[in-house]
Amino acid sequence: MSFEQIKREVALLDERQQVELISYTLQLRYAHDAGYHREVTDRLNDADKSHWLTPDEFERRLN
Repeated sequence: MSFEQIKREVALLDERQQVELISYTLQLRYAHDAGYHREVTDRLNDADKSHWLTPDEFERRLN
């Protein structure tokens, strides 16, 4: 299957499927990136509440 065919098929997916595909491709992109894994781990373990987002701020940043 060519890349052009893949792009056409992706365009036919509904929004939920496209979001799932984006998530999957990001997982692939960062699967072997030790620096990315380290940064995510550091952020998840950050106990300083001043670095945390409120649910509203999180939602604003997603949009």
